[in-house]
This record gives sequence, C-alpha cells and structure tokens, in this order.
Amino acid sequence: MGDYKLSAVLRGHESDVRSVAFPHPTTVVSASRDFSVRLWKLQSEKPPSFDSTIKIQGKEFINSLAIVPPTAEFPEGLIVSSGKDQIIDVRPPSKALDDNAEALLIGHGSNVCALDVSQDGSLIISGSWDTEARVWQVGKWGDSTVLKGHEASVWAVLAYDSATIITGIFISLFLQL
Repeated sequence: MGDYKLSAVLRGHESDVRSVAFPHPTTVVSASRDFSVRLWKLQSEKPPSFDSTIKIQGKEFINSLAIVPPTAEFPEGLIVSSGKDQIIDVRPPSKALDDNAEALLIGHGSNVCALDVSQDGSLIISGSWDTEARVWQVGKWGDSTVLKGHEASVWAVLAYDSATIITGIFISLFLQL
C-alpha cells in the first residue's frame, strides 16, 4: 500500500463530522453534529485551500449524506442529507442556505443514520433507527417503498446495483433482490 500524507485540514464545523462525500475532485461535502452541511470548494492547489459554504443549517444533528450524480433533470446533481430530525433534505449544491430544498422526504420515525444513491442517480436509499430502510425515487418525491424484515436499527444501506439493495443492522445483513 502506498504512503499517504495529510494534504489539507478543513476547519469550519463546530462538532464532529459524521459523513463526507466527494461529488467532484475539487469539491467536498460534509455533514456534522453541529446541525450543518458544508460545501467545500478548492480555491488553490498549492498549498490546498478550500472555501466553505453552509448549505443546510438544521435544528438537530446531521449524520448521513449522499450525492445524486448529475442527470438531465438535475444537471448539477443533488446533496441528500439527514439525521436526528428524521427529514431527508434534497437540494442542488447551488441553492443558498435560505432557499427551499428541492424536496423534503418524510416517512422515517427516528434518526436517519444511513443514505446511499443508486449509480444511475434514480434512487435514494435511507436507513433509520426506526428499523426501516426506504427506497425513494429521485424526482418523484411523494412516496417511498419500505424494505420489510428489519428487527433492529438499519445502520447501513448500499444500492449495490439496479436490482440489489444491501442493508446492515447490528446483528445481521439483509439482501433485498
């Protein structure tokens, strides 16, 4: 394995960072228990310098994050985040802090601790302490499909391919085919 070294420290969050995503080689998105999601843009490469913008400021901690890749309907992609408030916030990266989200996905009954997006950007998968994993169709924000069979908090979700969703709970692993 190669040698790695710290190339930059991004300071801005006031509490622990729970999730990070890299939608583009010059962009980092981070979610924190300081109730915020930040978008970091590379300003200069040597030394690395990043500008930070708060994209979401919630009322509860945010601990899960995913990125919908650019599509014809959403050419800049979408930032998907959630946490203790149970609401999944979906918004384009260019939206200002005070702008309305593209969608607020409501259905979970407890902390949303896991998010993933299918490779083609058509599905958002969420997992929660409420023992549910849900599938949301991007652009059709009304309903979700609940993946049945969980008996404990769903701590991890993975959209493996267009037909397979993997969920993880404390004691076992479920494959939904």
